[in-house]
Amino acid sequence: MLKTFILKNRAIVKTVTWRVTADLLTILVMSIMTGRLITAVSLVGIFIITKTLWFWIHEKIWGFSEKPPKGSKKRSLFKTVTWRILATTDTLFIVLFVTREPLWAGSAALIDTVLKTLFYYLHERVWEHFFRENMQIDLHTHSSCSDGTDSPEALLKAAAAAGCEYLAITDHDNITHSDQIGEIPPGLRYIPGVEISAEYPGTLHILGYGIDPAHSGLREALNTLQAVRSGRNEAMVKKMQEQGFDIRMEELLQEAGGEQIGRPHFAALMLRKGYVESKQEAFDRYLAKGKPLYMEKQRMKVNEAIRLIRDAGGIAVLAHPYQTGKNGDELEALVLELKAYGLGGIEVFYSLHNEVQTKDYLKLAKKHKLYITAGSDYHANNKSGISIGIKVKREYIIPFLEALGV
Repeated sequence: MLKTFILKNRAIVKTVTWRVTADLLTILVMSIMTGRLITAVSLVGIFIITKTLWFWIHEKIWGFSEKPPKGSKKRSLFKTVTWRILATTDTLFIVLFVTREPLWAGSAALIDTVLKTLFYYLHERVWEHFFRENMQIDLHTHSSCSDGTDSPEALLKAAAAAGCEYLAITDHDNITHSDQIGEIPPGLRYIPGVEISAEYPGTLHILGYGIDPAHSGLREALNTLQAVRSGRNEAMVKKMQEQGFDIRMEELLQEAGGEQIGRPHFAALMLRKGYVESKQEAFDRYLAKGKPLYMEKQRMKVNEAIRLIRDAGGIAVLAHPYQTGKNGDELEALVLELKAYGLGGIEVFYSLHNEVQTKDYLKLAKKHKLYITAGSDYHANNKSGISIGIKVKREYIIPFLEALGV
C-alpha cells in the first residue's frame, strides 16, 4: 500500500525527499562558511519555499518527455544538469539577498553546484531503483501448450530478453505448461495462469492468475474440456476431408508438436499444403466463426470458470473487454454481473486496445475497485505483429501484484 501511494504521488514525494537531502547539505555548508547556524537555517527556510516549488515544476516538465528513456542513466544525467542550473541560480540570488555578500553568494553557488550535483544524481538513481515510474510486463501470453509457437522455456527467455519483470503464461483452457517450466531467467518473476473460454453469445475469456497448477478441481474441469475439444478436432478433420481437403489428424498432431491442437495449426497445415496463400486467408475463408470449416467448441459457464479460478487460489480477470462486443453501459452491466460471480480485475492494457478503449477500461476498473492488468496476447509466430511485453505505469499494476503476493 505504501509503495502504491508513493508511485501515485511520485512527483510530490520525490520533491520532499530531495528537499530534505538538499536542506541538510545547505545547513552543513552554510554553517561551515559563515560560522552562523542561524544564517544557515534562515537560508534553508527560504529554500524550502523556492526550491520546493522549482523542483516540483522541474519534475512535472520532465514528466511530459519520454526522451531520454525513463529509468535510464542518461535521463538521470540530463535531469541532473537541468536541475543544477535552475537550483544554482536560485542559490546565488537567495544567498546574495540574505547575506549581502557577493563572495559568500558566489562561493555558496559553486559549492552547491559541486556537492549537490553528486547528491542529486544519487537521489535520481535511488528513485529509479526502488520506485521506477514504468515497468515492462506481460500477463497474457500463450505457449506451444495451446496455440502459441514458443515452448514455455522459450517464452520465459523471450520475456527476459524483452526486459519484462513479470510474465504470466495463460494458455487456452489448460495449465499443462506449468509442468514444463524450467529455470526462470534472473530478474523475471513467473506467474502461473490460464485463459478460459466462457459461454457467451460473443467472445468472453476469463484469465486466471496465481492459481495452484496442482488444484484437482481445476485440472479435472480443464481436462474434460480438452477431451471434448479432441472430438471437435476430429470432426473438423472429417468435415475438411468431405470437402476435398487432404488433411489428416496425424499431420495436425505433428504440426502442433504433440501439444494441444488449435485452429492456427489447421491454418498452418493448409498453408503448407498449398490450399491457401497465408494463415490469415485460411481464417478469412474457412476457419473464422461463420466460415465453412468453423465448428463451435464447448465452453465453460462463466460463473463456473470464475469459481474454479478462485477455488484454485487465483484472481479472475476479464480478458480484452472489447472482444465481448459491448461498451459503455452494456459493458459495465456485464462487468458488474461478472464481479458478482467473483471477478477480480480487468485487462485494461492490451496490445490491440486503442487509446480511447484503454481510458474507458481504466475508468471502469477504478470505479468498481477491480485490479488492473496488462498483457500482449503474444502467440509468437501464430499471431503476427504482437511483440512480447507491454509498457505500463507501475502504479497501475502494483496493487494486483501485491494481491498475488509476488
